[in-house]
Amino acid sequence: MKAQSSIGDHTSAALHGGNQVSVGQYNERLIVSLLRRHGWLTKADLARMTGLSAQTMTVIVKRLTASGLLLSGDKMRGRVGQPSTPFALNPHGAVSIGIKIGRRSLDLIAMGFDGTVLVRRTERFAMPDAGVTLRLLDANLPGLIADLPDEQQKRVIGAGIAMPRSLAGWEAELNLAAGALEDWNDIDIVAEVESRVGARTFLLHDVSAACLAELCFGRGKEIQNFLYLYVGSFVGGGLVLSNQLQTGAHGATAAIGSLPTGLGRDGMPAQLIERASLTRFEAMARAAGRDDPHSFYYGEQDDETIRIFAEWAEDASDSLAFAILATASVLDLDAVVLAGGLPEDRTRDLLQMTRAALGRYNAKGIHLPELHQAEIGITARAIGSAFLPIYANFSLDRDSLLING
Repeated sequence: MKAQSSIGDHTSAALHGGNQVSVGQYNERLIVSLLRRHGWLTKADLARMTGLSAQTMTVIVKRLTASGLLLSGDKMRGRVGQPSTPFALNPHGAVSIGIKIGRRSLDLIAMGFDGTVLVRRTERFAMPDAGVTLRLLDANLPGLIADLPDEQQKRVIGAGIAMPRSLAGWEAELNLAAGALEDWNDIDIVAEVESRVGARTFLLHDVSAACLAELCFGRGKEIQNFLYLYVGSFVGGGLVLSNQLQTGAHGATAAIGSLPTGLGRDGMPAQLIERASLTRFEAMARAAGRDDPHSFYYGEQDDETIRIFAEWAEDASDSLAFAILATASVLDLDAVVLAGGLPEDRTRDLLQMTRAALGRYNAKGIHLPELHQAEIGITARAIGSAFLPIYANFSLDRDSLLING
């Protein structure tokens, strides 16, 4: 399957629309981005928001509509002048495949051009074995694509992968035997997925992908600068500045799990990943006789496990508050958005405890960001992975985000 995008790979450094042919591709991306953020807009709305001429806007909208990327709505009457037609992204104009490889589950998504999840499949496992993961891809990818109507199958533009930067080397934290995940060191996962999907594939760190989903489809749409904290098996971070996800030269921006939680006077201090990750909560639950602590994430919240969670959260929230204060001392942030693999009510509890913990630190001279709970929870990494090919082909600033395989 080949990409059927009408928009090329080149972007412009301009911050708003221009009428020269040289920035035509940027203008198309700009229109798509505005429609993604605001929904239905008329050509007059788009011309006003971009500064493009009415004639240029007509040409761009006509081209995008003809390619199947935009839908036209009913004419809007009751305004001054001629009735105007609103336009929106066509959910079937392009399709992308998302693959989230986690430490406990594999998620596959087929996503429409407007971000709609068209088809989804999930597999859960006790450990992220490399061979098992590839076999699960073989078992699920063909069916996922076959579930799409024929016309949508022809519009698959690529695949995105969201996964931890490294799965091997963390066996002890996952309660696994030493070396159990070493096979991942020999796998080129981008090449493996490309061979199965038959389209260009992109790779992004899983928490950055979750942050991208929150930026484009969640609370992040309304926040220009924020730190994203995802409390999963391992705690991780994402960073958005000026509405753009930052990843850095090595894809490691906001790798906040490695932040030390002390100065190390009396030995090596614990990292945030040791104090605010769910693997620690799971270890505490197992030590208390809970054989399957993961059931807590899916609604089985008995009194004893809630007590264990509260004990874990007390220390985790203090560590998260430290991390937020340290980040805010370097970056001038509007907000911190907290998400994770917990049920929504427990994520809310953790957020409130973190807010209280912040009040116990000396924040003199620091602008403290607002704390928000993410709108997209445990599905954020999968949604972000599915959005990667769409971002690659249609977004304004793809080069600052993607790690190409």
